Amino acid sequence: MSVTPDIQELLEELYSAKRSIVQARYAMAAMLCLQLYEWLSGIEEEIRLIHRAAWTSIKSLYLLCRYYPLLLWGVVMWAYVGDHTFEACSRVVHPIHALLGPCQFFSQAVMLMRAFAFCGRDKRVLVLLGSCYTCLLVLDIWVFCTKVDVLPKELYVVINGVGCFPNYGAGFMALRIGYSMVILAAILMDLLSLVVIVVHCVRSKWDRDVSLARYFVHQGFIAFAFITLVNIATAISFFKPPRYHTGLGLPLILVVSNVVACRIILQLRKQVTPSDAEISRRNSSIVRRAMGASELPHIQNQDSWTISRA
Repeated sequence: MSVTPDIQELLEELYSAKRSIVQARYAMAAMLCLQLYEWLSGIEEEIRLIHRAAWTSIKSLYLLCRYYPLLLWGVVMWAYVGDHTFEACSRVVHPIHALLGPCQFFSQAVMLMRAFAFCGRDKRVLVLLGSCYTCLLVLDIWVFCTKVDVLPKELYVVINGVGCFPNYGAGFMALRIGYSMVILAAILMDLLSLVVIVVHCVRSKWDRDVSLARYFVHQGFIAFAFITLVNIATAISFFKPPRYHTGLGLPLILVVSNVVACRIILQLRKQVTPSDAEISRRNSSIVRRAMGASELPHIQNQDSWTISRA
């Protein structure tokens, strides 16, 4: 029995939809594993540098970047990895999609506060970055919270096992998600924060602590380069046929940006909150420079890490 072109096209679409669902579920599970690995591998530093520190804006942002996506992902796994009916998904797909928006807010707030603090809390920098951040908030609220369509009802009938995925293939919705997340939110805001730091260093002729300035610039370049590569790869997978508009790479953007933000905060806190061994090493180095090696013959061959503070 021959298969008509219309039936063959329908079967290909169903196969493509089923494959996209499976790939999306693997992506959700992979992002959960990544978050758990990052959290567990850095829990000791987190306790020492974050939980034992006084409450500040940077501590609050760290906790939001670390634990909001991690807790939210339990709901995401239930909605997207589990099988649900069309009626159930019609009720939950919109609120769950709206809950994804703050994942973008928190990581960008870290980059804003980092650049603002490094520039000596210059109000002009705050106005510039704050205006861009406000535009980002408005755009992301529009993207995540307005007119979120559920997958077609026929798909739930034909395919056995469908999660509550938003319909990223619905033309305009797919384009607004891709352009705003990949191009504007994830690249331009990070680039602006990095440019502000570099311009401040050049205009001030690096009159601050040179090592700290270089650390900020170097850290910013690495973070920006990594996030940009992730976003470019996501953009290619998002718009490239035949898998265009599946939203497959969006979980990667949402999770990785917060993972990088948490690492940036821990590294910065580690720079300004050295461990006892690091303090001991610095003190021993200062003592040797001040008194001269000839005046301290008994410690010349001693490891500076083992010299205790007075």
